[in-house]
Amino acid sequence: MKQLMMLHRMDEIRTRPLKEGWHIRTFRPGEEKIWLEICRHGLVAEDCTDAWDWAIIARENLVPEKDLFFACREDDIPMATTIGYVRPSGIGDIHMVACRTDARGNGLGEALLAHAMAKLKTEMPGENRITRLTTDDWRLPAVKGYIRAGFLPVL
Repeated sequence: MKQLMMLHRMDEIRTRPLKEGWHIRTFRPGEEKIWLEICRHGLVAEDCTDAWDWAIIARENLVPEKDLFFACREDDIPMATTIGYVRPSGIGDIHMVACRTDARGNGLGEALLAHAMAKLKTEMPGENRITRLTTDDWRLPAVKGYIRAGFLPVL
């Protein structure tokens, strides 16, 4: 298993509306366990308990209340997540895109990605904006979604 890095020049952000009955909102303090449960659907091991620390707290400039997003059903229950934040270097970063298995097929990952990218575009000054992400090279549906969103693999 290898990590694939992908870059986006931020020139065109493709929109991806959610299906009826879904909405996107930011993380609220106290929802750390909800975030971890979503990430256990493919990103972190079932027995992982320290993901919040290494994936969120350890990242300089990442503020969960403004950078971490949930896609929720109309009952406001988070079912998918992503993070979009600006690194200290000025480069945007898409991080931890995950969806509960029972919510897949609703376009949540691509909608969250578009939402996070639009937010990053407003936060990143200048014309030479770049956003990066890394993903496991075997996650082909994710890689295809990133390519549809305008990301290009870096070989």
